[in-house]
Amino acid sequence: MMLGAWPMAGGGIAWSGGWAALWRTPLWRAYGVGHYGKSLVWYSSELLFAYFLTEACGLPPRAMGVVLALSLVINGATDMVMGHLLRRLAGTISAAARLHFAGSILAGAALLLFLATGLVPEAWRLVYALVTGLVFRLAYALYDVPQNAVLGMIASDRLRTNVSALRFVGAGLATLSIAVTAPLLLAGSATDKARAFTVFALVLWSLGMVSAGWFWRAARGGTAGAETPRSPEGTMRRPSLPVRLPMGLISVLAAECGLAACASVFTRLEPYFAATVLTSSLARGTVMACVALGGLAGQPLWTTVVERTTPSSAFRASGAMAITGALTFLLFGAHSLVLTAAAALLLGAGLGGLSMLLWAAAGACAASPALSGRHLAPTQVFGLLTLCIKVGCAIAILVVSEILVWRAGDRQAVVSALALIVPMAVMPSLGALLCLMLTPRLRLS
Repeated sequence: MMLGAWPMAGGGIAWSGGWAALWRTPLWRAYGVGHYGKSLVWYSSELLFAYFLTEACGLPPRAMGVVLALSLVINGATDMVMGHLLRRLAGTISAAARLHFAGSILAGAALLLFLATGLVPEAWRLVYALVTGLVFRLAYALYDVPQNAVLGMIASDRLRTNVSALRFVGAGLATLSIAVTAPLLLAGSATDKARAFTVFALVLWSLGMVSAGWFWRAARGGTAGAETPRSPEGTMRRPSLPVRLPMGLISVLAAECGLAACASVFTRLEPYFAATVLTSSLARGTVMACVALGGLAGQPLWTTVVERTTPSSAFRASGAMAITGALTFLLFGAHSLVLTAAAALLLGAGLGGLSMLLWAAAGACAASPALSGRHLAPTQVFGLLTLCIKVGCAIAILVVSEILVWRAGDRQAVVSALALIVPMAVMPSLGALLCLMLTPRLRLS
């Protein structure tokens, strides 16, 4: 038996080390790399799509809001349907990895089409962006749902929490990669930006396929100890979701929806803040990079807190850290680059901790019939989760579009800065407060 492991039900092995120890296991190393590739695509949409449509394609803010919000809601509904349809096809880690690889090919191609909007004649851009944006969101569901469902195939709470932390390390590295690339995409004329975004899409497509292929190959090589043992009752699932969900799962879904709606306002306004408030190309990448670095640094911190205290304590501490970072950003966002960077670090670490523990809690619901109301397949639980997240992101997009419309009415620098900084600070604070209020109802792994 390998060092740092202990027996699991069903004769497998559950890893007892932290998330960093998982990196020595081929399956989880490949899973983390696959999540990095997928996160490059997701966070490019979170960080850059709104800016791309308004600045590179010239769409009015409200038109941008309609395009992105509608595509996100349809994507979320597709996630739920996909989760139900794939409940048997993605019943094992190796099967989920195969579907994840197929999704990477389709989603990457659709992303390339969407990010070529700036090269389309101006009269057709709105329709083209709407159609290709919908195609991308539909394809992304196949890329996303099976890979997310792997969390629900893990029997051990400790292993599940560590894998969730590993996912957020991959997501943090992806955000950092985009933050480093963003200044190149924000510079130049509208035509230059349109061409740069097209090249950017080709790079993301290639990285997504390679990373997903690596995960599929590792999953085919063996998944001993990673999956939840299946009971005969668990394999015979009803063809539809239950009408009523238990409070534990509802609380996780509500917390993630609220957090996504509030935190996504910050991430979607970051490029505008970088382009209009910060003055140098070095400074422009600072906020996005520090949010990503905070998320990376927070994962070992929160897994250590979980090990030494309780998951609820780690959840409350991460919420408090996110609020502290948001308030610091509110006070110093337009005045001190050093303090703005520190605020972004705190905010990234706090929001990363909240999200990591909520995803682990969703995995616990998928693994436990008592927590999901019946034995829902992991794809069904995570289809519901991503539906709620994307509805939250759609709400955030509409809020951002109204902020941009209001901000366009006054071009004075101080007013423009405040019009960005206030919602970027207040909204994440509200999301963290909602999570803290729901803590007693959450079953945190």
